[in-house]
Amino acid sequence: MQTTAKAFSITEFLGKINSKKIMNVISFAFIFLFRFIPAPDGLSVDSMQMIGIFIGILLLWNFAGIGWTSLLCMTVIVIFQIMTQTEIFANGIGNWVNSFLYAFFMISYVMAETGLSKRIAIWSVSNKFASRGPWTFIVIFLFASVFLSAFMSQTAALLVFIPIAEELFKELGLKKGDRLPQMIILGLAMCVGIGSSMTPIGHAIVLIPLTFLARDTNINIDVVSYSIVGIITGLLVFIAFILIYKFFYRPDVNPLRNFDSNKLRRELPPMSKQEKITAFVFVSVIGIWIIQGTIGNFYPAFGAYMSSLGNAIPAFIGVILLCLISIDGKPIMDFKVASTQGVPWNTLIFNAAVLVLSTALVQDKLGITKYFAKIVGPVVGDFSSFLFVLVAMFLLVLLKQFISSTIMATVFYSLLIPLATALGNVNVAALTTLIAAGASYAWSTPPSTIPMALAGGSGWVDLKVMLRYGLALAVAGILILAFVGYPVASLIFN
Repeated sequence: MQTTAKAFSITEFLGKINSKKIMNVISFAFIFLFRFIPAPDGLSVDSMQMIGIFIGILLLWNFAGIGWTSLLCMTVIVIFQIMTQTEIFANGIGNWVNSFLYAFFMISYVMAETGLSKRIAIWSVSNKFASRGPWTFIVIFLFASVFLSAFMSQTAALLVFIPIAEELFKELGLKKGDRLPQMIILGLAMCVGIGSSMTPIGHAIVLIPLTFLARDTNINIDVVSYSIVGIITGLLVFIAFILIYKFFYRPDVNPLRNFDSNKLRRELPPMSKQEKITAFVFVSVIGIWIIQGTIGNFYPAFGAYMSSLGNAIPAFIGVILLCLISIDGKPIMDFKVASTQGVPWNTLIFNAAVLVLSTALVQDKLGITKYFAKIVGPVVGDFSSFLFVLVAMFLLVLLKQFISSTIMATVFYSLLIPLATALGNVNVAALTTLIAAGASYAWSTPPSTIPMALAGGSGWVDLKVMLRYGLALAVAGILILAFVGYPVASLIFN
C-alpha cells in the first residue's frame, strides 16, 4: 500500500509539471548557467552569458508570454553588467520607437471610437465598382482591410472588419463550416498582415529593424522610401493571395450575388464633427511623414528641418490637436482614456525589451556577431547576393509561421546584417527592408500573430485550411521579396 501511495504521489507530482513549467526551468538555466560553459576561441564569459540570456528570453517569450519576461530581460542584462541601467532605458523604453507607437495607438483608438475606421471599411465595399460581381466585391472588401491595416494595428483593423463580415454572413444565411465565410475570415486575417508590412506607420515590427540599421550604420530609411518597397511587394502578395483563393480554394461565391452592399452605407449615421476632425488630423500626420521623405529633393534646407522632427513629433502633434479641439464641450480625445484603453502597454514594454536585447547582443565588446560571421562566412561566402537574400527570406518567412514577428525581426537582423556586411556583396539597407516586411508574413498558424489566433479561434476557420493556404501564400511571399523586393529596394537605397 505504501509503495502504491508513493507511486501515486510521484505520478500526481509529475502531472502537475506541465510543459510550460519545464520550459521555464530550461529558460532560466540558459539565463543563469550558460556562462559556465567554456567559451570557444573568439568569445568570452560575458559573450556566453549574453547568448544564454538571448536564448532563455526567446524561450520565455514563446512559452510564458511577453509581460514580466520583458522586465526580466532588461533586468538580467543589467545584473550581469552587459549594459548599464542608463543604457537600458536609453535604448529601450526611452527609444523614439516607443514614443511614436504610444502616440499613434492613441490616434488609432480615437479613429475607432469615433467610427471613422468602420466608415472607411464600409465606404470601400459599398461603391459601384464593388457591386459589379461577387469576386469584385471580395477583392474590394479584403483589400480594404489591407489598406486600413497599412496605417493602424493589424489587430485593430481585423476587429473593424470581422463584425461587418459576420453581418454579411447573417444576411446571406451562411453558417460556420461553409467555405465562403471561411475564406473571408481567413482572408481578412491574412490581409491585415499584408497591410501591416506595407508601411512603418504604427507598426513596431517594421520599425525595429529600421531603427537597428540607423543605430548601427547611420543609414536612415524614411517612411516614404520604405513604403515604396512595402507597397509594391504587398500588392504583389495580395494579388498572389487572390489567385490562390480563386483558382485553388475555389469557393462558391454565388450567395454574394444577392447581397446589397449599399445597405451597409445606408445604415451608417451621418459623419460627425468628431469623425471629420479626426480624419483631418490623421491625414495631416500622414501628409507630414510624406513631406519628410520627399521635400528634401526640392528644398534641402527645409527638408533637413522636417526630417529632424522625426516620426514621433508629427504623431505627438496629432494627439495634442485631438486633445485641444472640443465638440460640445468635450475634447475629441480624452487623453487619460486614450492612453489607458487605447495603448497596449504590454506591447510597448515588449518592444523596449526587444530593442535592448538586440543592442546588447551586437555590442563589439562581446564579439558575438563577429564570431557568427567567422563561422557562417565560409559556408555562404560563395553565394551571390541574390542567393543569400533568397535563403535568408526562406528561413525568415518559414520560421515566422511559428514564432513571434518581433522576435524574428530582431533575431534575423542581428544575425544577417553583420554577416551581409562582412560578405560585402549584399545591400544591407535593402536586406533590412526585406526583413522588416517579411517579419509580417505570418499566415499559417494561430500562434504566429494575434489576427491569425483570432481567426483560428473564431469557429469560422479550419486550422488545416489555414496551414495549407497560409504556407502557399508564404512561399509566394518569399519569391516576391527575393525576386522583386530586393531589386527595387537596391535601386532606392543605392
